[in-house]
Amino acid sequence: MTHQPTSSHVIEGDPSSWKTSFVENATNLFNKEVPVCVKGGPDGASDKMENLTVRILLGLNPTKQSKMLRVQVTSDSDPFFFHHMEVSEEDFASLKVEQSILVDFHQFPDQFIELLEECVASKGELNPKFLAVLRLGAEAEDESALGVVETNKFKHLSHISLRFAPGDDASIKKYLAARLMDVKGERDVWRRSHGDASEELKDARAEVAAASGEALTQKEAAKDAEKTAQARLDELAAKLKRHALDELENTKTRMDGERSASEFGFKTSIDSLTSRNNELDARARELMELKYNLDSKLSDASSRAQSAEAALEQARAELKSLRAANKDLDKGLNEKDKSSQSNGMRVEWLEAQLVDKEELMKSLKARVVAAETAKASDEKALEESRSSAVRAEDRVSASAGEIRKGNQIIERLQAELRSAKAKAKLKAAVIAQQETLLSERQGALDVAVRQRAEAARTTDAANGEIRSLTNRVDDQRRKLEESQALLASNQQMITWLNGQVNEAQLGRLGTSSRYSFRPSADLPKPSVLASPGGRPAGVDTAVPV
Repeated sequence: MTHQPTSSHVIEGDPSSWKTSFVENATNLFNKEVPVCVKGGPDGASDKMENLTVRILLGLNPTKQSKMLRVQVTSDSDPFFFHHMEVSEEDFASLKVEQSILVDFHQFPDQFIELLEECVASKGELNPKFLAVLRLGAEAEDESALGVVETNKFKHLSHISLRFAPGDDASIKKYLAARLMDVKGERDVWRRSHGDASEELKDARAEVAAASGEALTQKEAAKDAEKTAQARLDELAAKLKRHALDELENTKTRMDGERSASEFGFKTSIDSLTSRNNELDARARELMELKYNLDSKLSDASSRAQSAEAALEQARAELKSLRAANKDLDKGLNEKDKSSQSNGMRVEWLEAQLVDKEELMKSLKARVVAAETAKASDEKALEESRSSAVRAEDRVSASAGEIRKGNQIIERLQAELRSAKAKAKLKAAVIAQQETLLSERQGALDVAVRQRAEAARTTDAANGEIRSLTNRVDDQRRKLEESQALLASNQQMITWLNGQVNEAQLGRLGTSSRYSFRPSADLPKPSVLASPGGRPAGVDTAVPV
């Protein structure tokens, strides 16, 4: 920790009388205990480690023309131990050459203090890197030398060695007088600070007394507010419970009636749709069989017509060739009368065959037209059956609309439950506000306790009352949780009803098209879906009180 420079006193002049002496002010740059290895001395004692106080003062010389650096070494264990050194700016030049110092007079104190700080930092080490060494003279009047030695792996390196003079009566008197003036000045400072502290203590006591009175007032106000809030909470909880019970009972009754009516309506519509679907399936199967028969007959007639047309074309080609041959034979009619007559008979026969085949073609075409007419009538009947199926699907859609109405009713009930939850949240917000108010007042009480320890008993009583208030708030929170459990039970019942409605809509009716519609399985009996008491089987609708 760096020593902050302070002001100290230095006595100059003849110490035999106060009139012949004068006081100078100096800046105290350093004043710490430094571990010093003391060597030599009049008693010839061996080396020993002592904690010596080193003071470094920077002031003016007696002529006040230049600055003076003073270094004083004392011992707390030996009041008569005093060594000092004084060097002015003029004398520092010779010291700089003697000690090979690279800095000037103004920088020398800081560098010397850094070396002493290194010695202080190495205190307690077995082999300190920096060590201050004080070599005493053989006689009490001999000069001593204070140096700083750095130890490395190669050698002991001496950074500086300053010559100190042992304290005589005059120098010790000056030192003690200066220290006495410093102590008196510090005493005056402490007296002034103590007076300020006494005034501050009185003010603090008055503030603590005021805070205690305010804490008592706040405690009474907290009691009144707690009573009011408790009454409001009790009233709100009772209203909420009554409202929840009424809503639950009304919802239960309404849902039971709607469920019974829906189940009866669904079962009736499904039975009628199932019977109608069976009839349509039978009619569709008959029409499909008739269509397959007509298609087979049409295929046969078409194949026969194609074969007749091929024979007709062949006969026409033969007739054409015969007519061409007949024209060629007309030129030699005289020569070939007999062949002409035979050819004429052949032509007549072929023409008769042609007429027969044409008549056969007409009859076949008539049959094809009749088959197409029957096919059109069958297709019309099929379309009628399909339109009947569409109407059946429309009735199923109407049933789905009824189911959606049931879902809307359930959503309305859910909205009512959400409003009940909002009321419960409002109650929770009121409780949280009361808790915040209690925490703020507890904080004010804690501040009063820190400022005045004498108010501990009052604070403990307030803490006990606050704990009782917290217990009451916990009770109200438990009541709120019971209300939320009741709402959760209602939500479970609504979820079950939604599942039943979705199951009736999806699992029982299905989503088949008009070409793949088949009758669904029969619905289970109402006794399977509902218990004798009108409640869904496996669902507990008991209301927690």
